[in-house]
Amino acid sequence: MEQNLFGQILLNFNLITQEQLDKAVELQKKSNPPRLLGELLVEQGFIDDKSLKSILSVQKRKLELSKATTKAPESELQRRLQGAPVVEFLKVAKELGASDLYITSGLKPMIRLHGNLLDLPADAPGFEDSRKLLLAILTKEQVDEYYSRKYVDFSLELEGIGRFRTSIFRHLKGIGGIFRVIAENVIPFDRLGLPGIVRNFIDYSRGMVLITGAAGSGKSTTMTALIDLINKHHRLHVITIEDPIEVVHKSDKSFISQREIPKHSKSFASALRASLREDPDVIVVGELRDPETVQTAITAAETGHLIFGTLHTQSAARTVMRVLDQFPAQKRDHIMTLLANVLRGVVSQMLVPNLDGKGRSLANEVMVVNSAISNLIREDRAWQIPMVMQTGKRQGMRLMDDSLIELVKLKKISLEEALHRATDKTKFVNPFNEDAGKK
Repeated sequence: MEQNLFGQILLNFNLITQEQLDKAVELQKKSNPPRLLGELLVEQGFIDDKSLKSILSVQKRKLELSKATTKAPESELQRRLQGAPVVEFLKVAKELGASDLYITSGLKPMIRLHGNLLDLPADAPGFEDSRKLLLAILTKEQVDEYYSRKYVDFSLELEGIGRFRTSIFRHLKGIGGIFRVIAENVIPFDRLGLPGIVRNFIDYSRGMVLITGAAGSGKSTTMTALIDLINKHHRLHVITIEDPIEVVHKSDKSFISQREIPKHSKSFASALRASLREDPDVIVVGELRDPETVQTAITAAETGHLIFGTLHTQSAARTVMRVLDQFPAQKRDHIMTLLANVLRGVVSQMLVPNLDGKGRSLANEVMVVNSAISNLIREDRAWQIPMVMQTGKRQGMRLMDDSLIELVKLKKISLEEALHRATDKTKFVNPFNEDAGKK
């Protein structure tokens, strides 16, 4: 089974052809004593050592998945999913611990588990089957929106199953649906793996804090944990603006009101403007999508509110550049001055597959804005921010590369995974001996 899986993974990643695989398998059958398939593929020049190590890592994760799902063997899943509605697919995704479910015309349904896409044992639906399957979960208003805009985004709540961030859309081969599992409970801040300095961001009375990272990097999880800390430790009025609402917060010490775009307001910008008239202390903006929203958020931070927002950027320096690049030249200088005055911190994060194939670890970059960084923003020299951060470790700052090195040292992630994501790969020449070469 393991050898078959290994060969199939190589084919799926287009690293070898079927002809090359067949040749290596024939050589393996004739070898005495028996030799490993991967060893033969390298010897024949079909793959290199680096590719071999990467595929062995993927194989290990898939085997771990196989062992983890013994309670629901493939034959049982096949019976459950044969001709089943979307609800049953969502049940299975939750049971397997997946973060996402994919259903689309012409492809087998898939789940994302620990960052890896894995096929479910179900037939690929055709256009008409997938259309009926996906539109069946929509309300009349959502069906109308789908046909009008060719896509519809919303939060789906299924009693006894859970809540899902849902996107139904048209594509070249038909219709697709992607369902992100929304956590039912807040993951406590102390379990996220973030530096303690990040907790201090909730204590500011005004300013802006940005949580950034690619889609699926845990931004919403971090934001939810910070809101939960505010709710438990501060008596404040918190307004969240989300698309869609993910975790539903129950007011504790704080009074929390949550709004969903476009259900409760037309856009992030309009909801943010309206919220300023409702005496908020903290405003959480799910996504700073456009210049109008960004400028309104910066103005709100300047006028005495604490603003939390998210962006799809990979580092603190790039976050500053992305904010400024949204504005035309005639506005840029003004925005630079405002941002330099209101920005309090940036947390950039990514999730990296664990060495043991079970789950992912959080790598993060933290920028605490001090006078030096504020001056760099004001003078349009954001590219120099990493240098200041490198010398600001005593203030709690850290660069993403340093976080990746730490995870390698703790044997949570592989060196290959870290290098794949590193900005300065020279830092990883000897990550286990920082003093090497200094003698």
